Amino acid sequence: NSSLTSVDLRSNGIGDEGMKAFSEALNSNSSLTSVDLRSNGIGDEGMKAFSEALKSNSSLTSVDLRSNGIGDEGMKAFSEALESNSSLTS
Repeated sequence: NSSLTSVDLRSNGIGDEGMKAFSEALNSNSSLTSVDLRSNGIGDEGMKAFSEALKSNSSLTSVDLRSNGIGDEGMKAFSEALESNSSLTS
């Protein structure tokens, strides 16, 4: 989809496997600017996949990951992704 700019997926029980699938889709999307992923049971494995996608995504400017189960390993991957992602602002 080349016109979708915002998606609210909060409280959908996405989990790590769903986040991996979303991350794969994000690799080929250049229109999405905002995504709300609050309260989805996303853990380290899902966050690692999302972080990999962020390294090459240049359209996403806002991500909400509140109330997930992201631990040290997931945050480490996210921090590393932020080093090469210049589009995220919030």
